[in-house]
Amino acid sequence: MKFPILFLWIFLIFVGILPVGAKDTNQTSSKENRVESILPSRPESGSPWGDSSERLDTIQVLNLVDEKNSEKRWQDANKEYSFAIDHFESGKKNIEKRKEDSKKEIYYEDRYEWQKQIRKENKEKEFQKQLFDLRTQTVTRLVKGMNLLDKIENPKVKDSAPYLDLKSGIYREYIKHQEAFKNYLQVIDFTHRYIDLSSKNEKEAEPHRLLALSYEKMEQTAIRSKNQELYYEFKELKKKHLLRFAEIHYGRDSKEFATIEEKVGKDF
Repeated sequence: MKFPILFLWIFLIFVGILPVGAKDTNQTSSKENRVESILPSRPESGSPWGDSSERLDTIQVLNLVDEKNSEKRWQDANKEYSFAIDHFESGKKNIEKRKEDSKKEIYYEDRYEWQKQIRKENKEKEFQKQLFDLRTQTVTRLVKGMNLLDKIENPKVKDSAPYLDLKSGIYREYIKHQEAFKNYLQVIDFTHRYIDLSSKNEKEAEPHRLLALSYEKMEQTAIRSKNQELYYEFKELKKKHLLRFAEIHYGRDSKEFATIEEKVGKDF
C-alpha cells in the first residue's frame, strides 16, 4: 500500500467513515510498547540523531547554481535550521535550570504534605507547558527552513551534498520534536522522506527504530478501531523496520539480530 493511501485510511478511521472489523483479532496483546521492550531507548553513540544536533557551515558558493536565488535560499534555510537548534537547546537549558531552582524554594504557607504535592505538580505542568511552547516555536522555524529549500528547483542543486545534508538535518530535528509530541503519523511521514533523500540516510539505524516504534503505536490504534486490514498492514511494516534496525545496529550475524528475527518469525 502506498503511503498517501495509508494515511487516507487512517484519517477515515478517525472521522468514522471507514467501517471497522466486526471482531477483534486474537493477536491483540494486552501489553503495550512491545517493541520498546527490545529496542534501545536512545540513538546509538555517534549517531546524528543524538542529543548534540549537527550544525552546517554556510557555503560560500554553489558552483552548480544556475538559478540566482538558490544559494540565498540555501543560506536562509541554514540560518533557520541553526537558529532552531540554538534556540531550543538554550531554551531547554533555561527550563531545566528553573526546574532545579524551584526544588530549592521553600513555601512556608504549605503546611501539609498534600499542599506541597499540589504545588509540585503545578510547577511540573508549568515546565511541561514551557517545553511544549519551546518545541512549537522550534518546529515553526524548521518548517520555514523546509519551505525555503523546497523553493529551490534547480535539479543539480537538489542533488548536491550541501542541499541533501541540510534537508536531512532539518528533517531529523523535525522528527525528534514530532516524536516528543507523540505525532506518530508525522514521524512516519517525515522519516520516510528522510530515508528517501539518500542511501546514506537509509543505512542509519535510528530511522528504522523510530518507524518500528511509530508503526506499533498505529497498530494499536487500528486494534482499538477494530480495523483488521490496517492492523495487519501496520504490523508488517513494524516488523520490516524492526528487522532492518537490528541488521544495521547489531549486524546480521549477531545474537541480537537472531533473537529479533525469531520474534518476528513468531508473528511478534
